[in-house]
Amino acid sequence: MDELLRNESVNKFLSECGYEPDSIEHALSMLRRRYAAVGCPPEIGVFLGIPLKDVKGFMGLNSLRHTKYGMWRTYGDPVLSEKRMNEYRCARNMIRRRLISGEDPVEIIRWKEFGFLNKPNFIRDDYLRT
Repeated sequence: MDELLRNESVNKFLSECGYEPDSIEHALSMLRRRYAAVGCPPEIGVFLGIPLKDVKGFMGLNSLRHTKYGMWRTYGDPVLSEKRMNEYRCARNMIRRRLISGEDPVEIIRWKEFGFLNKPNFIRDDYLRT
């Protein structure tokens, strides 16, 4: 999350949405307030790792055309978006298998080898392009 908020494009976008993305605590506090006030705000996608181009496309903030439906609406070139969706599908399937096998959900969340979330390039600039 810290790396995400340090990204210039994300920082600018969140600032334009009314956030002060100087700290994780402040950004999450603001997101929590918006969620309570209006339901699920579209900028939540950035916090969930959805590529910035798709979040902005969904909000009508870029000129990319809608190209695909999946776990979310994809705008522009779907390659990076589909790659992220596949990472999420793999994580979901792994968690499902572990839950079915009887593992404690708390231990699954705490697991240090959580796959793509621990990769140093999980929040890469190509996911953050507008």
